[in-house]
Amino acid sequence: MTSTTRREILSLIKRRGPMTVQELSRSLEITPMGVRQHLAILERDGCVQSNGVRRGQGRPSRVYSITLEGDKVFPRTYEQIATALLDDVKSLDGEAKVDALFEYRRKRQLEQYRARMGGKDLAEKVATLVQIRNEEGYLAEGEQRDKDTFALIEHNCPIRAVAGTYRQACACELALFADALGAEVSRTDHIVAGAPHCRYTITRQRETGRKK
Repeated sequence: MTSTTRREILSLIKRRGPMTVQELSRSLEITPMGVRQHLAILERDGCVQSNGVRRGQGRPSRVYSITLEGDKVFPRTYEQIATALLDDVKSLDGEAKVDALFEYRRKRQLEQYRARMGGKDLAEKVATLVQIRNEEGYLAEGEQRDKDTFALIEHNCPIRAVAGTYRQACACELALFADALGAEVSRTDHIVAGAPHCRYTITRQRETGRKK
């Protein structure tokens, strides 16, 4: 969504609640037809939804409200809050408590990842990992180099502010991938270090025979 007018429409509905075409037209000082054109695009993109509501006498009016997708347009400070909370934990209980929190989160994620990867071979596990990371907002993609080697590329880091201060986040992420995939995983590019993406090399573990 690039239109300034569509952003203004969302902002008005955000501030005032569900609005009709006529109400938006008066507030924006554009024609009802122009408003309808913008609303059609917003509705197509899943940013607004419309419902018929009776307001006094006469025919029901169609009012437009913001969806969860449309609400994502507005700024969020989740990362800043998370970083501030970790700062407080560190101040109260020390660095070891921060380490323990990240490790607890890693173990919880590991259970979730393994539940979705059960019974799959490495190629299928990597594909599942890509799907999971996309669901988490990492804009991930996977590559297969040969039968034993894969790559995971993440073009976005939703926790960049946290990872920039607490590198435990990145260390736990690396361990999470290795444990979930049952493979050797190394990070070759790192967003926090200035790279445009995070890139991981995934290598099938070699079976080693043991003498009895």
